[in-house]
Amino acid sequence: MVKTTDRLIFLMIFGLLFFLAMNRHSKHERFTYHSELWADKAGYHMFLPALFYYNFEAGRFPDDIQRKIGTGFRVQKETNKVISKYPIGVAVLHSPFFVMGMGIEALWPVEPELGYTTVQHKMVLLSTIFYLTLALFMLFRMLVPTYSRNKVYLLLFLLVFGSNLYFYITRDAGLSHAYSFFTFSLFYYYLERWLNSSILRKKYLAAAVFFASLGCLIRPSNVVFYLVVALLFLLPHGRYIWKNRFVALKGLSVAIPIALILPLLQLVYYKYAYGDYFTYSYTDESFIYAIKPRFARVWFAPGNGLFLYSPVFALALFGVVTAFKDKPLTSFLYLLVFFTVSYIYAAWWTPGLGCGYGHRGFIELLPIFCVPILTGISSIKPKTIKMVSGVLGFCLIVFLVYFQYRYDGCWYGNGYWDWAEIPRILNLY
Repeated sequence: MVKTTDRLIFLMIFGLLFFLAMNRHSKHERFTYHSELWADKAGYHMFLPALFYYNFEAGRFPDDIQRKIGTGFRVQKETNKVISKYPIGVAVLHSPFFVMGMGIEALWPVEPELGYTTVQHKMVLLSTIFYLTLALFMLFRMLVPTYSRNKVYLLLFLLVFGSNLYFYITRDAGLSHAYSFFTFSLFYYYLERWLNSSILRKKYLAAAVFFASLGCLIRPSNVVFYLVVALLFLLPHGRYIWKNRFVALKGLSVAIPIALILPLLQLVYYKYAYGDYFTYSYTDESFIYAIKPRFARVWFAPGNGLFLYSPVFALALFGVVTAFKDKPLTSFLYLLVFFTVSYIYAAWWTPGLGCGYGHRGFIELLPIFCVPILTGISSIKPKTIKMVSGVLGFCLIVFLVYFQYRYDGCWYGNGYWDWAEIPRILNLY
């Protein structure tokens, strides 16, 4: 049960994270590579200025905006179209905050480049922190009936600071990852409510499918991820679902039409931008390492490797292995999820996903691995070992947060395996 004290704590968490995000960008001007709307982030955001200010007409966009935002999208004056390869999901979630920014701007003279003003840059930070805090709160509500409050709060701390999530809600807020974290959290929450209700209530399934659909609209790769995550939660409850299959089918009959609404918006944009409802917008990007996937690079490379910058995943896998004896099917499915996601990125043309801090492609999986992380924490039994692990873990987190503030946003080493770049980032020589 969530107490009033818990709600106050989450309000403070929201305030603290928003302050840290604002402080991190306090010296960053618009239209620089440090800003909230630059490159990929501007590509996700483009749909809102186009809709609210420019009627999706390239000729009405501010002059030189394509260069100012780091070519996050293309302004095609010859066709009078604005082209973004990114899906619309982030813009859908961010839209209430964009409208709020428009209302704030109505109170005083507006800067040029409507849609890319200082206010709208800060709205990106507010939006990111809001959805992240709401996701954490929903995870808390789901877990606290089963686990102690102290353990759940520790878990949430580890999700934010024991991974690269903190970097993507402060320095690189505006990318898709915090929003995707939100949709996976809500999908998990409502699917658990559905599976643990006395009867399979349609509204919970409809909500779970809706957030899965929204998550796929944020990142196309999430289509595969949601399928394997659904197996993780549904297979262990197979008999229960089969027994109530007619109730489940009624729920799907409500959920699927709702889930199809948002993808239709994406198809309409594809028709406008590319002339076809079904388009692969990432034209020059593919799975060139499908036969020889780069797993080592994804997991261990100093340039954007997963475990170096998100050690909480090592704890999660420890929890999975620990639980294997008691829950072999569930443990196997957790490993299936992890290795499926790893393979997708290891086969991609740029396994490290380009500029970033640590491997950002696993951020949305953090909510799914909450229980293994808690299992890993609980498995450390001797008090002395637990204390030593806690001290070492806290020191590691402090170091990683410090390293994030030293990190410029891209890996500039001589290849992804240049270990000497780490002391250079820390200015040790």
